[in-house]
Amino acid sequence: MSIEFASKSEGRTLYVVIALLLLHLTLISMQVEDPSGTLLFKRWVLVAGTPILNSTSNVSRDVGSWWKGYLWLHGARAENTRLKEDVRQLALANSNLMQAQEENSRLRRLLDFSVALPYQTLGARVIGRTPNFLSNTLFLDRGSADGVQADLPVVSDTGVVGRTMLVTRNNCQVQLLTNADASIGVMVERTRAPGVVRGTENLLLDMNYVSNTEEVNVGDTLITSGLDGIYPKGLPIGKIVDSQKGKTGFRAIRVEPSADVVRTEEVLILFGVPKLGAPPAAPRTGK
Repeated sequence: MSIEFASKSEGRTLYVVIALLLLHLTLISMQVEDPSGTLLFKRWVLVAGTPILNSTSNVSRDVGSWWKGYLWLHGARAENTRLKEDVRQLALANSNLMQAQEENSRLRRLLDFSVALPYQTLGARVIGRTPNFLSNTLFLDRGSADGVQADLPVVSDTGVVGRTMLVTRNNCQVQLLTNADASIGVMVERTRAPGVVRGTENLLLDMNYVSNTEEVNVGDTLITSGLDGIYPKGLPIGKIVDSQKGKTGFRAIRVEPSADVVRTEEVLILFGVPKLGAPPAAPRTGK
């Protein structure tokens, strides 16, 4: 028992001695200077603290760099989102501008065509088509309130589109010239050979009642003859794309319409009243 106590006492004494020696060395270092004039204590403290200071500086620098990077990335993402929205808006505005320019061009052509016609006209927009365009009817935004009646010619800037059929106060239905029930009195512009064009429920027309003896060639232009009582004389109908002698004494003729009845968006409705100041139409003669 006494041996253990003595051992513990000696151990404590050793710790005390070591602590006193360290304190003594510290006090000495606080008074002793190295050749450069710096106190040894300050040098030891600096040497001991340098790793900690370097570590702290590196951590602070890394945290600062990370924070700056985060802020830059966040700002870049926000800027990227804003730029994408700007691009989308510009693309939409450009698309609208192109559509407006195309519409303006179409309306100018239609206006020029209207000026050349000797009849009073009414502009109209296509507002609807039957689900299958081959059923060959469309709807306009003009009706009886605008003076529209049934059986008025409807044309585009390139040629005949059809005629009005059913008319309500604000709208009307148009039978396209490609409709199987449609027929128009025509003639070959070059030879003046008369005939009748009929719809076929597709995008080509048939020209009937032209004798095999008539000279009708591919590429010839057809115009209205004015003999059907609906379409005035001289309106473009289309061009002949096939012409062959038939077995019944009449030629088999196929015609491509001048007007694009599938893509037409604006049209003119023709009234039978001549424009003011326009030369009178030539009188019809008959037996």
